[in-house]
Amino acid sequence: MARSYFPPSEIFEQGFVNKFYHHFQPYDKDSRGAIRISYTACQSTDDKKVKITNYNAGFEATGWQYYHMQDNRLWIDSAWYILDYDTIRSRVEPGPYKFWDTANGGFFKEQYTIDSVELQYISHQYAARDTVYDSIPGLKMLFARSARDLEQDSTRYEWKAWELYLKGRGLWATWEQNQKGIVSSQVVEQMSLQEFESRANHGKHRVAWIDPDRNLGSATGFKICGREQDIADYYNGEPDAHFLPSKKDLVRALDAQVPKSIYEGFSGFITIRFVISCEGILGRLSVQAYDENYQKTPMKLEDQEILAKLFKNLGPWQATQINGKARDAYAYVSIKIQDGKIQHYLP
Repeated sequence: MARSYFPPSEIFEQGFVNKFYHHFQPYDKDSRGAIRISYTACQSTDDKKVKITNYNAGFEATGWQYYHMQDNRLWIDSAWYILDYDTIRSRVEPGPYKFWDTANGGFFKEQYTIDSVELQYISHQYAARDTVYDSIPGLKMLFARSARDLEQDSTRYEWKAWELYLKGRGLWATWEQNQKGIVSSQVVEQMSLQEFESRANHGKHRVAWIDPDRNLGSATGFKICGREQDIADYYNGEPDAHFLPSKKDLVRALDAQVPKSIYEGFSGFITIRFVISCEGILGRLSVQAYDENYQKTPMKLEDQEILAKLFKNLGPWQATQINGKARDAYAYVSIKIQDGKIQHYLP
């Protein structure tokens, strides 16, 4: 039964990858929502195990786990993650993790250390319900999750979650309600592992890349803190990289300072792209206009320079943090314009 909730054997053995969009909606109305991308590769191995590898939007592996199927259950055997380029074995408790045939599901337990505090993450499957999604039979697994402080023997956070598996597809959607808001995830594309590896190794610069030698300049004091290839995306960390104190303040500043002559009579998007360094300084400004069909359209260099100068003088900016360490990150602001009037600021 559990096996039927994954693709056919020939696909499973060759490996398949699901591309996810993750939407975060905060409870705090003044906070920013976010969308991020991740990939999950799944492949059965020669020794009858299942390897699941997690990748970020830049096709970089962030960790993997080994499972095996037995008695209509998915058992966790081991887990690994990558931290600062080191591969580290996670301290997980092996055992039954997900059940396809009973409401009394299993547990996933993992211990980790943050700021010298020993914590334990627990995910308990307490129910499994048949469902249908887009006319495809599925199973929705319900979870109770918590993070415990082992030194204080107390629970820091508790939250609910569910995961949707579709027959012949694998994990297809998730929902999680944590202390800060709601995160919902959905598969937007399923591909072969070979296709994923071809995309990851295309030899071209990533979509967010900004040429360090050809841009509209940087704010005073800007410099990246790490390697070029390690510049993250603004949504990769916690917190993400953004304008301080809030998006509303950024919108007010832009409404007041962007000359109306720049977008007079224009319909489409003006996108300002940049890097926010680990020190929270803006650099490598790039400005581009797009029509309503998202095709590049000419824009006066003078107008590009006006917007770049404006952004250099805005601030402060919040640097993203990944695993508690400040990182450089690509970010952008896109202004949607209709008939010379601003409609939205994205993201």
